[in-house]
Amino acid sequence: MSADLLPSAPFAALNLQRYPVKHAKDLQAWDAADAYLASFIRKDAALVLLNDSFGALHAMAIQCGVAAVFHINDSWCSRHAIEKNTQSELIDYAGQMTTCALVKLPKSLSMLEAQLLELANGVTTPVEVYFSGMQKHVSNGHLALIKQYCDDVEYLPTQRKARMYRANLRPNQQRIQPFRQSVPELGLTLQNVAGVFAEQKMDIGSRFFIEHFSQLPSAKTVADVGCGNGLLSLAYHQHHPDAALYLYDESKAAVESAQFSFAVNCPQAAVEILHCDGLVNVAQQFDLILINPPFHQQNTITTDIAISMFTQAKQCMRADSELWVVANRHLNYQADLKKQFRRVNVMAQNAKFVILKVMR
Repeated sequence: MSADLLPSAPFAALNLQRYPVKHAKDLQAWDAADAYLASFIRKDAALVLLNDSFGALHAMAIQCGVAAVFHINDSWCSRHAIEKNTQSELIDYAGQMTTCALVKLPKSLSMLEAQLLELANGVTTPVEVYFSGMQKHVSNGHLALIKQYCDDVEYLPTQRKARMYRANLRPNQQRIQPFRQSVPELGLTLQNVAGVFAEQKMDIGSRFFIEHFSQLPSAKTVADVGCGNGLLSLAYHQHHPDAALYLYDESKAAVESAQFSFAVNCPQAAVEILHCDGLVNVAQQFDLILINPPFHQQNTITTDIAISMFTQAKQCMRADSELWVVANRHLNYQADLKKQFRRVNVMAQNAKFVILKVMR
């Protein structure tokens, strides 16, 4: 393929869809960084794709006739979108022979570092890597990490506001250990894997929620949807140690963090931790559901994920089940919840957050 930027038309012809299905009609499943990266796909390459958001790169690789495509990707939603949009199985990178890698730069610098090392762990000779992201989302920190682990770093011209770097990634057997985050007021030490939400400090929304946990019911079964590092479930376990806990998150880093944190702090807890899109395809009904919803998908601000979580929760509730939500006040989730649920009560609020009790 030519190194000239591909026009958007080839992507439009692929009929790619975001996942979850978007509510904002102006959001598409690719951007100029995808198009720029796609222009460096070579026929017969053994390709590794890092953070392919919705399958645009994988789909273009298939069209270009690459020999193999492997993935490093934290997001369950992205992985699902890739398989749905390409009608092909996603294969994780696990040290397979590779000739080139394409990287959509993630928001998290620690995740980028961990992913580069995951790739570097599997190669025995330097591998050519192209890095791209939209200019407003690419920082000096991204470039510093590229230079730390790569040689021959070259800045390519920005096209349609998409940055591009070419470099040779060195083999490297280093691994990043989880960050140990102390929460002295709860007597916990969280084990945060690189890239997990609130990796270096306690999420202030979760802190506010936990301060009001005395209001929560004593439940036999509890679902923590979008569990992150497991903090909410760990705090609930301290109040109600006999509850069966079910944790769900679409981030692999979150799932691993929660698993490690429970193993260190509460190894005897009855807990199940799953990497999936919330409560999709979950048949079980819960006494209590906890949600601290995200309002970003990669670098896109969106309420789609939260609304999907609320819809999923309703399907897993009985008439007497309770859904508790902590959220930023400015997002006005009360209006969204009132469209689906008969009772939405404000249980606590401060200048930034609101805690809502919802019943079906």
